[in-house]
Amino acid sequence: MRSRVADEGADTDAVTLMSRAGLEPDPWQKALLTSDWERALLNCARQSGKTTASAALALEAALEATDNLVLILAPARRQSKEFLRSVRSLYRDAAPDVGLDKVSELRLRLENESRIIALPGKEGTVRGYTADLVIADEAARVPDSAYVATRPMLAVSGGRFVGLSTPAGQRGWFYTAWETQDDWEKVEISGWDCPRMSEEFLEQEREEMSEFEFSQEYEVQFRDTEDQLFSTENIEAALTADADPLFAEGTAEHLTDTEPLFDTDSGR
Repeated sequence: MRSRVADEGADTDAVTLMSRAGLEPDPWQKALLTSDWERALLNCARQSGKTTASAALALEAALEATDNLVLILAPARRQSKEFLRSVRSLYRDAAPDVGLDKVSELRLRLENESRIIALPGKEGTVRGYTADLVIADEAARVPDSAYVATRPMLAVSGGRFVGLSTPAGQRGWFYTAWETQDDWEKVEISGWDCPRMSEEFLEQEREEMSEFEFSQEYEVQFRDTEDQLFSTENIEAALTADADPLFAEGTAEHLTDTEPLFDTDSGR
């Protein structure tokens, strides 16, 4: 993939912003921040740095041009607000040349008139925007309808999309895109890959969590949900195109519109 560093100003590229804030990027973060992609999925363990890297992308997009729009989506208002707080912290510590114009819990506007807006990930709240960057936090839990609503807002701008999450079962657009769609930049970072998580910590977490919880939160495995009656593997194994239909064509021809299926006189 092409590097984007040559195309960005020295003060606005995401790697520089992280470094100026005292956050030296991990190798995978640097690769993500300097590669040329349109859509990216970050299937990463808790506390592995996916939010920090995505916040750097958000700030970079807002700083690099006038009147850019960055949208942050999350399943709940609280989560999108916390993500924007990470962006504000990065801005404060990196101290870029472009000043702040207005700041609130859910909005940040720079003096170059670029905006970063945090929204709950619901279809009704995300329509009506044209964005240069869309970030879906806890993406595996953002409804399919909200994700679909973001696609047109990037069509004209040629903007980028980032979905970051730990897995939440074998369902939803995040799982489908990760498993079946090849036109995404995909990053997988488990707890074992994170230099800030010790082996002792992870082993303690393994002991105190269920096997399902640990494999999902720290080993980023897409597992069936615990309340699922039938496993996805069994459901898929039951589907086949080789079996004959239960009713062959023409076997129900005697059921005409004039012959009711039930005995209306008897009420049965």
